[in-house]
Order: sequence, then structure tokens, then C-alpha cells
Amino acid sequence: MEAIYIFTPKFRSTTRLQSPSGMPSTPPVPIAPLEIRDAVFTELIRLSPAAKYSTELVSGPSGLYARGLAEQHALTLGALPPTQDGRAALARALSSYVRRTFPDYAKLYGAGVIGIPGFWQERSGKLHIWKLHNYRMPILLIPYLNPNGLIQACQIRLHQLDIPAGEKKYRWLASRWDPRGTTSGTPIHFTFSPTHLPAGETVVITEGALKAETFVYHRPKARVIATSGVSCSHEQIIEAARPYNALIAFDSDHRINPVVCRQLARLVARRFAHSAEHKLATTTTVLFWEGPKGIDEAVLQNIKLQIKTIPEWYETLNNEPREEVQRFWNEIGFHP
Repeated sequence: MEAIYIFTPKFRSTTRLQSPSGMPSTPPVPIAPLEIRDAVFTELIRLSPAAKYSTELVSGPSGLYARGLAEQHALTLGALPPTQDGRAALARALSSYVRRTFPDYAKLYGAGVIGIPGFWQERSGKLHIWKLHNYRMPILLIPYLNPNGLIQACQIRLHQLDIPAGEKKYRWLASRWDPRGTTSGTPIHFTFSPTHLPAGETVVITEGALKAETFVYHRPKARVIATSGVSCSHEQIIEAARPYNALIAFDSDHRINPVVCRQLARLVARRFAHSAEHKLATTTTVLFWEGPKGIDEAVLQNIKLQIKTIPEWYETLNNEPREEVQRFWNEIGFHP
């Protein structure tokens, strides 16, 4: 049986946090060490791979095959059961796994999965993954790997039938606002090991680990770093890409969205400043294509990809996006 809910000293804080719903929340548990997170998420994917829900997540109209992925990805990507009870059963199995594999860590909280993003525990002792909600369809689980190939955290992709109006399809698997839960942070994803890629080579920077893995599957020589969104983790991206030429491949719809364009302009300016500060001769360019939104769709449809310098990219912008980029660069005194 799972251990009962145990209050540790960190839960005696008088600080009252507010959840997004406005309700008081206890402080989050510190995130577990990387070794344990990687082991738990790896075991989760082994127990519940995307292949377990073949029709819904793999071979169906919006499944992995439809987006250009292959059978191998059905085993390297995971799945969360659609029902609350199904996810709770998986949480119990993973907690037992941690108690067997990392007994010292399990003793800290009395339940092995506490400190793993997305997991949390009721006062009764019942463990959960994600929300107290029954979905219509299983949930795709997407691991975010560090430079050494270890799983830092995971994103989830909800099925179209389960996305409330105006809400996002992709979310971090996190439990920041749940009892004994923790945050995922916003890590970046590597499709390669930097220790095996010499300085001066080129890396592609894009949005989303799933998109990155799809691109690499169709362009095996590509080395890709993915962020969870155009506005996220700029400092991490810049540091990770420091020794390399950077080829930015964010979704093509940024060219009609001034807010997103401003974020891309911000990343470009920071990258230039970082390179100048460290006296680097690396380049920063933009990958350009017409038509599909994402780079994964572009390669799947065999769309021509063009590399543009930053001034050339700027010339592709029109109206508000162009004005927003110029306004931002003027504010910070940047001139590419």
C-alpha cells in the first residue's frame, strides 16, 4: 500500500500561495534529481508507450504516422490513460518502482514519485498523474531530453476532442499547484549530444520536441535544439548554441504575428550580443519556407527551405510584424 500523506517541515511554511484558480496552495516540493526523473519517465514510457493506444495516438488521423513519424516513435513516446483511475494506477506502479530502485529517495516523502513533475498526492495518500479529470482520449507524452539524453521533463499533447475552446494543445506535465506536486520548469530539448558535435557546426532551433524529432527523422544529419515556445528559455538556447552556427526555424506564422515576431527579434538580438561579448565568429540565420506552418510539415511535404540572413529575413516581414521588430530593435539599439 502507498504511504499516507506525510507533512514535512517544508509544508509548515506560513506563506500562502495562490493557484491559477485563486485558491490557496501549499509550496511545491523540490524537483527530484535528474537521475530519478529520467528513470521514472523512462519507466512510465515503458509501461505505457504511445503504441498502447495505436488507433488513437499512432495510426489514427492525427496520430504519429500522420505527422510523418514511424513505428519506433510509438515506443519512445509515452501515453497517459484517459481516465483518472487509469492514471492513478500508473502512479502507484511508478511509486513502487522508485521504492525498489531508489529507496533512499522514496523515504524522503513516503511515496516514490513525489518531486517528479506531473505527480502529486492527496491527503488520503492516493497518488495521481496530471489532473482529476476523465478525458475522451489518451494523452500523448513527449520527453524533453538533456544534452546527455536524459529525460528532464515531459510535455503532453491533448487530443483535439479534449481541448477546451481557447486553450493550448501542448502543456507541460507539471503539478505545481497540486498537493505535494512540483513544477517542470521549461527545459530545452536536444536531439544530439553536444560532446559529439564540434564547434562551428550548425544547429537548428525550433519549437517543440515532437517537431524537432519529426524534422530529424526526415533530415537525419540535422542537429536540433527545441524550446517549448518562441518566448521561452532564450538564455538556455543561447548558451546551448554558443559554439555553433544557429539556424532559427520557428513556425512560419510568426511572419503575420507581431507579438511572436518581437520574441524572435529578441532572441536574435540576444544571440548577437552574446556572440559579440564572447568574441565568437558563429552566424545566426533564419530558415524560411512558404506554405506549411511548421518545419516538420515543410520537410514532410518536401517544401523548399531557404536560409536567410537576418536582414533578408526582416525584408520578408510586412506591416505590423515588421514595425514591431523595428520598434523593438530601436528600443535596444540593435542593428543587424
